[in-house]
Amino acid sequence: MRIGIVFYSRTGTGRAVAERLASMTGWPAHEVRDAKPRAGLAGDLRCVVDSLFKRSPDFRFDGPALDQYDHVILIAPVWLRSLAAPMRAFLQAQGRLIRGYSVICVMSGYGGFRAVDDVAAIAGSKPRTILLLKQYDVLAEECDAALCRFRDQTLAAGSGGTSDALLSSVD
Repeated sequence: MRIGIVFYSRTGTGRAVAERLASMTGWPAHEVRDAKPRAGLAGDLRCVVDSLFKRSPDFRFDGPALDQYDHVILIAPVWLRSLAAPMRAFLQAQGRLIRGYSVICVMSGYGGFRAVDDVAAIAGSKPRTILLLKQYDVLAEECDAALCRFRDQTLAAGSGGTSDALLSSVD
C-alpha cells in the first residue's frame, strides 16, 4: 500500500508530528505552505479571520497529486476549534483525489473532532483512523506511543479492505 503524509504547520508542531511519523514508517511527507507568510501579529490576525470566515487562503504544495497514494495521512492544526484555513484550502483543491485517508489533528485545547468533521465534509468521505494530539504532548516529545498505535491502526484499516471502516485512535 502506497502511503503519503501531507501536513500543514504554522508553528512547527504539525511538522514535528509529520517528521516523527515519517521517521517511524518511511512514508514520504509533503508540506502545504502558506503563499504569504503568517509571521507576527499580522499573521495571528489572519489566522483568526481566516478561521472565523472560513476563508480559503492561497497555498503552495510541491508534493505529488494525492491520487498517487492509496492512503494519505493528513496532519493539520486546529484553529479556533476548526480546521486550519490553509489545509482547508488545500483539501478544497485536491481533497476529491484522495482514495483513502487518516487524520491527525494537533491542537492546544479543543476542536479536534470538529476539524475532522471539516476534513470529512470537504473530502466527501470519512477517515479510516483519527488521532488527536495536544500541542503540549508533541512539544514534550510524549506522542510516540500514540503515533505507533495510529500507524498500526492505519495499516490494519488499509489491509482489511474496508474503506468505510472508522477506527478511532484518540488519546
